[in-house]
Amino acid sequence: MISDAQPRYASVAAALAGEILEKRRPVGSLLPTEQELSQHFAVSRSTVREALRRLRELGLVAGAQGVGTRVIADAPRSDYVLAVRSVTDVMGYATRTRLEVTSRATVTADAALADRIGAAVGSRWVQLQGLRWPQEKGRPPISVITLHVAGDFAAVTTLPELTTTPAYRLIAQRMGVAVAEVLQEITAIALPAETARLLQVEPGAPGLHIRRRFLAADGRLLEATDNVHAAADRFAYALRLGAPEEG
Repeated sequence: MISDAQPRYASVAAALAGEILEKRRPVGSLLPTEQELSQHFAVSRSTVREALRRLRELGLVAGAQGVGTRVIADAPRSDYVLAVRSVTDVMGYATRTRLEVTSRATVTADAALADRIGAAVGSRWVQLQGLRWPQEKGRPPISVITLHVAGDFAAVTTLPELTTTPAYRLIAQRMGVAVAEVLQEITAIALPAETARLLQVEPGAPGLHIRRRFLAADGRLLEATDNVHAAADRFAYALRLGAPEEG
């Protein structure tokens, strides 16, 4: 059975995409028939057809009359894929990326910033702003990013490794404070003019705002990030979760 927390076709599409991304359904293989998928997921055939349409949009499968639906790729057509299976994967990009820092400042959290990132008023933070890029030359940016690192860990914000390694991992590696919990919010937005310019799309184009907070075991906020992505064929977010715990 699948969850009712999102549209049923989206749940089916996510489950099948996860199997393709994990290569449990290899390129060249045929998916089960619509009837078989309908029975497996306990959904209608129209729901299955909508899920397969979504997989075709992502460039993962193609349909052929009299043959069925064949897997044609093991990665979505989007420029950027975030595949999440656990807390440790929350920044697990399917392809390597690099962070270009365009500004760096030490700030004291006023009421607005404290409310936005979940910090205490008066706390000290290193604020970085920049762009995240794919490794391939000539491709547009993946996201516009604003990053806040707690003042106690300011040293990691000057490390050259920050361009390719998330700050929270550097905090764990260099200072021995690991992330125990990640809070994430995803919001659909229309891209403001300046953000759209940086992402090389039209103003007002659809986008996703992903806000994350990284907490230590004692509840301390280590890092907070705001990422704004161009949507459509520029960004895909794949989430695969295990069965819920009993109890």
